[in-house]
Amino acid sequence: MYTGDPDVSPGVPPFEVSYDPIERVVEYRTPPGYALAPTTLYRLELNVAQGPDDAGIRAFDGAPLAEGDLPLELSFFTGDGPTNLPVPPAPSCSEMLGTPSSVFRACTGAECHQRGGNSVGGRALQNAPYGLWLDDARGFTLSAVNRVAGETETADQSGGRPSERGARFGAHMALVDPRNPGGSYLMYKLLRNLRNFEPCPPDSDAPACAEAADPAVSSHAALPLGEGEQITPSVAELTRLQEWFVRGAPMPRPRGDGRPLAIYLQGLRATARFIAAGADCEP
Repeated sequence: MYTGDPDVSPGVPPFEVSYDPIERVVEYRTPPGYALAPTTLYRLELNVAQGPDDAGIRAFDGAPLAEGDLPLELSFFTGDGPTNLPVPPAPSCSEMLGTPSSVFRACTGAECHQRGGNSVGGRALQNAPYGLWLDDARGFTLSAVNRVAGETETADQSGGRPSERGARFGAHMALVDPRNPGGSYLMYKLLRNLRNFEPCPPDSDAPACAEAADPAVSSHAALPLGEGEQITPSVAELTRLQEWFVRGAPMPRPRGDGRPLAIYLQGLRATARFIAAGADCEP
């Protein structure tokens, strides 16, 4: 991004990049303390990699940016003053876990991610699957935040520390990477359960379900979905996630009686906001 004015360009520092894995939207933001020049014409170009070694925007599997309905080059004028964009509030730790109405309530229980009393088929387990606890604040902090997801470990040892940016996206990925839902393995396990994209049942008393949700409506106001489009991922997308790095069953998986479970679309979005705000469950 640049202007034709040498007094202004090059004046844009590296952007902060965030990824919304629910709607597959990338946001580039200027860093804190920096603002674009007012009433100035800027030029924006999205680089397309033409070869395997070219710089450019790529998907996690290396696929280059492709032309579509949106332009890859555009110009815009800035306004004459700053604009404060609304930021949805992040849910508290208690809204996420530890109560009968928390978002992760479907992920805990006798066969799931609770700290004690786990069993499968009547066989007692000494620990929750993969040592992940989602039933209390301390257990969540110890077992999920900045802890490598067992399903992302490869032959080379990580020593339990997540890789910030490895050669392959998904290797040594943290279960929860604070302030980075797009780099949190927990999000992708939830994305593979299509029931998580359904709105909450009308009779739900969960705090997260108080807000409206529709899979045909984007939470990014500047990017409305087209007619007939939904944010629910296609079978091809789910297959690509599984082939690339998301192993095992989608979460939450059905109980032993086969009863399907979900955290629903409101819970999915609450999880992303909770992680983006730091996933803080410390007292």
